[in-house]
Amino acid sequence: MRKLKIIEHISLDGVPQITGGPEDDFPYGDWTATFRSPAGLQIVTEIYGKTFDVLIGRRTYDVWAGFWPKAPKSPIGDRLNAATKYVVTHRPETLEWGPFEAIGPDLVDSIRRLKAKNGPALIVAGSLSLISMLLEHGLADEVVLLVNPIVLGKGKRFFADGTLPRTFALGSSKALPSGILVNVYKLIPTLAEEAVSRAKLEREIEIAREVQERLFPQTFPNVAGLEMAAHCRPAQIVGGDYYDLISIPDNSPTETGSAAGGNCDRLGIAIGDISGKGVSAALLMASLHASLRGQTLSGAGDLGTKMANVNRLLYGASDSNRYATFFYAELDCESRTLHYVNGGHNPPVVLRKEDGAWQVFRLADGGPAVGLFAGAAYEQQMLHLLPGDILLAFTDGISEAMNAAEDEWGEDRMIAEAQAHADLNATDLNAPGLNATALLQHLFRAADTFAAGAPQHDDMTLVVLRITG
Repeated sequence: MRKLKIIEHISLDGVPQITGGPEDDFPYGDWTATFRSPAGLQIVTEIYGKTFDVLIGRRTYDVWAGFWPKAPKSPIGDRLNAATKYVVTHRPETLEWGPFEAIGPDLVDSIRRLKAKNGPALIVAGSLSLISMLLEHGLADEVVLLVNPIVLGKGKRFFADGTLPRTFALGSSKALPSGILVNVYKLIPTLAEEAVSRAKLEREIEIAREVQERLFPQTFPNVAGLEMAAHCRPAQIVGGDYYDLISIPDNSPTETGSAAGGNCDRLGIAIGDISGKGVSAALLMASLHASLRGQTLSGAGDLGTKMANVNRLLYGASDSNRYATFFYAELDCESRTLHYVNGGHNPPVVLRKEDGAWQVFRLADGGPAVGLFAGAAYEQQMLHLLPGDILLAFTDGISEAMNAAEDEWGEDRMIAEAQAHADLNATDLNAPGLNATALLQHLFRAADTFAAGAPQHDDMTLVVLRITG
């Protein structure tokens, strides 16, 4: 249903701005000119909105038609010229400034039918008789009054008794530097409906957040000779990042966060970044999670084939503009051979220290983002890990953490921090995943220190694995 919004300039004593003409008895048609300002024009443009249609009387239409088509180019002028003009008139054959549509004598029912259609908001301005009828029949949803700091002392008042109908309540008020007071009144039932709708949306978002949190591992697999830690910090209530650590015993059901001591033939390592944010990203994350779990249940096999299957499933379950960058690897828990495939994700890095110098291996190859192309192909890669190696898998929210000057932390700084603090210890010496946990916490703190209080602009996810034996 379309919202109908009345926008009107009035004086302190309630006299509306009248579009002047030579036949007018009341010569105050342009008394608002003194109080016009760039700030006021910007506010009025925002009030009108980016797209809208207008509902106006014939006199207002004729005055506007003589001005706006020839007026200097401006945002409000462009939008008025593009808007459909619904004109209350008995002479539709003389309308020229389009697009337009005539509203005939059955005015109340015609406007009710017009509001019931799909379309942008309807803006009403400059037509006092039309406005009075809309308010009398409860057809207006919102009234915006720009109260100018002037008393005219003459002229027809906007409201006969000086106030809006009791069905309206003041929603907001803002003073402009020029002295104009912008008062926004909303229909009281509309306020109640908005409150109910907002509460329902907040609950839906909270449910999505709870579901999403359950998709992350609740505990991590226990793999002999391997420390691991992972954390996702969303920028909003519901995030679009994904990670998983999966214990995959051969010929056994897949387990996430298995606590069985060393009961792991392969360790699945996944991290992804869903396009977009909020509930829609969370839904795509759930699809990605389910698709990956289905592939891991299929047993050992080429990861390129598994990623192609995930891509095909995600492509069929999402819109064309929805996709995910995705990295998936399986670590042989005995041989420490890492097979991986990278679907357009920020390349995870393996840090290896040999003879006092650090080597950096970037796990970049594989194929495109998943869900983007139906028949995309992926190629498995391989790297043998050694004791002391550190694997960092991350989303761009942490590597591209920004400060107030919009400078990025960057992957090089993140890697340097990891190298400088690779032996950082946690307080509890008996804690599983000791060094990995401490290193993960330090990297989050380092990113926050660099940002120096600037708002987090993207979800931040980090997975840290360390080979200890």
